[in-house]
Amino acid sequence: MLNKRIVLLLIIICLIGLVTVPVATASSNQPLPKEQAFTLLQEAFQAQSSLTLEFRTYDEVEQILAPYFHEDYAATFLEENLMKEEEGYIVYGSDFALYFVPFYSYTDETKILFDQQENKMYVYELFKAPESGPVSYKDHYEIITLEKINSNWVITELAMEDEPPFVKETKREAVKGNEKAKTDTSFLTWNPFKTTIYSLLEMDNRTPLQSGCFNGIF
Repeated sequence: MLNKRIVLLLIIICLIGLVTVPVATASSNQPLPKEQAFTLLQEAFQAQSSLTLEFRTYDEVEQILAPYFHEDYAATFLEENLMKEEEGYIVYGSDFALYFVPFYSYTDETKILFDQQENKMYVYELFKAPESGPVSYKDHYEIITLEKINSNWVITELAMEDEPPFVKETKREAVKGNEKAKTDTSFLTWNPFKTTIYSLLEMDNRTPLQSGCFNGIF
């Protein structure tokens, strides 16, 4: 009788394993919930902004950014913004600070798109041309790409486009605007950052990207 119970118990354990394994596999290719994605971006921006508050060692700076940004993104951000002084490293406030997370509203206007095939998330929002102000720019979308790397979602790309991103149903390839589907490695480059402009001195106001949006200013 005891042996039969042991055998029955083993059969039940095996059946549970067969049922749960596919569920775990499916969940590994699921996007972050909207609230978690927003939290990630907000905390990433706070991490960047915290580097303006005090001098730190270079290792401390890298550790602050590591939970939120791909190492290449972080390296580019630091190359453009980090200054070395006798007291240590710091990011100074600037009218034109590059590579910062956009000033999203984190409302219904902030959209999320998930490309299941590429396992990427696109967070984007339309920045409308202002009716007045010191600068002039066209309507455009600012798009953050999130990728799951080593089980963690991190920021890998920031871009500005005339059209929102979308997933092409026929080939399940993520494309932006009216461009054809991108399948080569150039899709992961960060050239758009070179025209991304934010002001740390005006953090209460969302600021647009420069790339083609400013009329006759630069």
